[in-house]
Amino acid sequence: MRKTWAWVLGVTTAVVLGASPVNAATASAKAAPAATSATTGSFPVSVRSGDGTVQIPSRPDRILSLSASATQMLYAMGAGTQVVGVDKYSTYPANAPRTKFTGYESSAEDYLYLHPDLVIFAFETGTLIQQLKTLHIPALLLPPATNMAGVDGQLAELGAATGHQTGARQVETSLANFLAAATRTAGNAGRGKTYYIEVDPTYYTATSQTFIGAEFSLFGMRDIADAAGHGSAYPQISAEYILKENPDYVFLADTVCCHQTAATFGHRPGFSVLSAVKLHHVIGVNDSVASEWGPHTIETFVSLIANVLRS
Repeated sequence: MRKTWAWVLGVTTAVVLGASPVNAATASAKAAPAATSATTGSFPVSVRSGDGTVQIPSRPDRILSLSASATQMLYAMGAGTQVVGVDKYSTYPANAPRTKFTGYESSAEDYLYLHPDLVIFAFETGTLIQQLKTLHIPALLLPPATNMAGVDGQLAELGAATGHQTGARQVETSLANFLAAATRTAGNAGRGKTYYIEVDPTYYTATSQTFIGAEFSLFGMRDIADAAGHGSAYPQISAEYILKENPDYVFLADTVCCHQTAATFGHRPGFSVLSAVKLHHVIGVNDSVASEWGPHTIETFVSLIANVLRS
């Protein structure tokens, strides 16, 4: 399985291509790109992490985010001025202090020139977190969310860890309002419609048990991969299976890595008969939708789905 697609491997890029606001009402309800709340909370504070509870002794002023989703959350809640470095995949916001780091470095000492007092990971990467503990640098592991509640939980954790609880709650409320507006705008257009989300041209996909699946579920859509998952959230299906299921919509999240388009998809053997191809329901999106769960990526992709269903 190639490394570049994977949510599992944490490779992230930019935002969804070609999305636009759903309508004026939805646009006004979008999650704020930057909260302006004052710093809140007291320290020391204990925060839940993917590998246990982390004690943060004082308000961190030199945060290193090795998670594109966490980077989005930090800036949205107003903690951007505390960020001194982000990984190479954190492309939003554009002014984030990007580094060459991937989160898969062999030694935590690589990070020390930034003098971080908090490091955030999206994936367990060898011994880096333990190395940071040895160096007395708090490290948070915030693994991929699988639903919107998971995003809210991580917002709360980051708010507590950075002293921005109020900003985190503002982002959570704004995001909830945006999602409600987007689903109202789409109405029942997606109810019962089937979809295939492609994260690799060798037919690796994502089921509804993933975060990207949760976004489609907001509109009542059904993932054709669910019946073929066999317990895997990211199963590999086949061209024959896609032809049999004949999805109403196809979303290609391999446009950057593998240069897939509606045209290349439609020209695959036998695919010209698919309903999605005939109805021009094959939509290319940025690969990042399969590997990011930050508020900016959510609002951009959910807007795209709503627009597609209304067209």
